Amino acid sequence: MLRSVFSLLILFVLQTALHAAAEDFIARIRDAEMAGNSEQVASSCREWYASGQFSSGLLDWNYNALMSLEPDALLVTQNDNDTYPVWMLQYALQVRPDVHVLNLDLLQNQAYRDQVVRRERLSFIHVGSSLSEFLQGCVSTKNVFPTYFGIMTDKSRLETTKNSLYLTGLALKYSARPFDNIAVLRNNYENRFRLDYLKLPMAYEADPAAIAQINLNYLPAFVLLYRHYSTAGETEKSVAMHDLILRIGQAGNKESEVRALLDKKNTAEQVVSDITPKMLEKGMKNIAGHLYAAETETTNAQYDRFLQDLLKNRDFQQLELCKTAKTDWRTFLPDSLKNRPDAVIFPHGRPEQPEMPVQNISHEAAERYCNWMTAVYNASTERKKFKKVVFRLPTEAEWMLAAAGGIQNAAYPWGGYYVRNSKGCYLVNMKVEEPCTGCTGKGGPDADGGFFPVAADSYFPNNYGLYNVSGNVSEMLQEAGKTKGGSWNDIHYYGQIKTVGEYSTPGPAVGFRVFMEVIEE
Repeated sequence: MLRSVFSLLILFVLQTALHAAAEDFIARIRDAEMAGNSEQVASSCREWYASGQFSSGLLDWNYNALMSLEPDALLVTQNDNDTYPVWMLQYALQVRPDVHVLNLDLLQNQAYRDQVVRRERLSFIHVGSSLSEFLQGCVSTKNVFPTYFGIMTDKSRLETTKNSLYLTGLALKYSARPFDNIAVLRNNYENRFRLDYLKLPMAYEADPAAIAQINLNYLPAFVLLYRHYSTAGETEKSVAMHDLILRIGQAGNKESEVRALLDKKNTAEQVVSDITPKMLEKGMKNIAGHLYAAETETTNAQYDRFLQDLLKNRDFQQLELCKTAKTDWRTFLPDSLKNRPDAVIFPHGRPEQPEMPVQNISHEAAERYCNWMTAVYNASTERKKFKKVVFRLPTEAEWMLAAAGGIQNAAYPWGGYYVRNSKGCYLVNMKVEEPCTGCTGKGGPDADGGFFPVAADSYFPNNYGLYNVSGNVSEMLQEAGKTKGGSWNDIHYYGQIKTVGEYSTPGPAVGFRVFMEVIEE
């Protein structure tokens, strides 16, 4: 969602944001820092602040950058604009002196790197390390300090860690584990940031245009918050954020780009995804006219791609709604089988494996999955069969049409009235008691090939090429609470095309199959 926002930013900001008169102070601070003279650094910062020869807007910006961090954080910076004002705040005003500032330009010097390792007690980094080794140490599991990268840091330097960076304001936190950065960002914005200067600047600025360019760096965080407020129904906060984003865009000469960004609907069309149209088209079988159905029930692997996209887009609110629940499968077995080894209970693999149908999700989650597929497909600029489609759950009539496979008055998807073929083998994964005489010669709950869900492309497909339309997991319809096809835990009656099943909560016997409607070829 934020890729288009980052493209608006000027991350290498002109040094004119700092007063020309401040260059002498910066040079003195740099020399003292390189020499390891902390007392001289502090003295120069206090003298610089007392002189008034600094940009108040830049100081406010860096104050908010510091407020984006946890206690005792490492802050990796790159430019004069996001380094020296931070030191002024720390030494002259005692703002966040706990933060360890690591400037990439200064760290190019080997002697300075080694000095920083000793001074900041970075025991997880070896003296003599190269700059790349130094940075790798900052994001290693041995690091006891939370590590952040300033928003102005060259993104090419963050390539190896980009999937583990989470926006918290004017900084990106490195975290090997996902966390709710939206909650952190919201708290920083609502309770810690200084914002008056963005809404009504009062202080004199020698170069207001340069400050306006720097303020564009607020946009990734503010657009993310705007989406959050809108989704949460917090209208007043959403409107206020919308106005602030526009103000920043206008001042930075990016009004048209910002307006285009804000005019987009707050839906999955904002998703950043590596999924291609061909991946979504794969396995779609034509049913009638512009209607297609997936050849299998949605699998764990397919659904996991959706969850991974939510994770990459930091959409933790939707991720919480759409996550799957775990199932203790052995509780469904008779007591005589509960202690049997996995090889007996799961002869064709566990139901959590990628090729198995996803289950234990809500109707809303299935709909959100379909909406995600629609948004990713339609927004893609890659080659695709259709210009515009809608992926969705089927109506009952559409499901029955697909299940029948073109056979009139078919009782089951394979066209017959029986659940076993002429050899006595079951044609479906449902709840059975009689032995599969032509196959295993045994009875019990696995006589049809599985105690529980099996691979989504098991058994023979119907005439339209659709697998497991009956059995395996029952399939949701557009109408919440209704299913068709029956499941591994249902008797054969529910596998008939005409029969409707019901459910009230997510469960291990309910999944779904995606249908695709072509809107524009």
